[in-house]
Amino acid sequence: MRNPSQTEQCHYVDEPYQLHDCGLGDWLLSFQSPDCASELTRLFQHLKTDPTVLEPVVGYDSLLIRTDGTPTSHSLTSKIDGILKTSHREQISTQHHDIQVVYNGPDLEEVAELTKLTTEKIIEAHTAPLYTVRFLGFSPGFAYLDGLDPILHLPRRSTPRPKMAAGAVAIGAAHAGIYSIPSPGGWNWLGNTDHPLFNKNGLDATAFTLHPGDTLRFHPLAS
Repeated sequence: MRNPSQTEQCHYVDEPYQLHDCGLGDWLLSFQSPDCASELTRLFQHLKTDPTVLEPVVGYDSLLIRTDGTPTSHSLTSKIDGILKTSHREQISTQHHDIQVVYNGPDLEEVAELTKLTTEKIIEAHTAPLYTVRFLGFSPGFAYLDGLDPILHLPRRSTPRPKMAAGAVAIGAAHAGIYSIPSPGGWNWLGNTDHPLFNKNGLDATAFTLHPGDTLRFHPLAS
């Protein structure tokens, strides 16, 4: 019987990682460096089609691998190493999304004061980058987006709002995001989009519009 607290130290050629046995066929792969987004995306893309993997779930610097219980630490480590060593030569299957935004959020003026920028410059800084979906979390379909211009890196609001609207386009710390459903939230609310992010009738990952590794750009619309 496996020890659920077992941790295996693994040393992939570029990024060392750990593989933790969580019990019940679940494994948590964690990288020692936060600069691992491409590795996580490649693993996610490959493992989601593996017949022994029930579900891979991407985190900020980790991947929860839910299996049917058949993989051992040795076989799973060998599989992970094989993916990481060869998949960089493959084209990752991801999608690009263009998101239209009306920049009329209630925090736009406050962000302007904090950054010492005009609202026009904030919109320019927010729409310029090509963003990458790092992972989904917090609420169904909410994507944490890498790529935010450092000039817009701001702390979350000291007092969260009891309700952010579905489609609220916001920034928090080093990430941009879009609220997929109405929910409380403490990010800085810049604007709104009607781009659908979550289908409540979906029964699997197809319920979500955005997926790890996808790219997107924001485009301003007149209010």
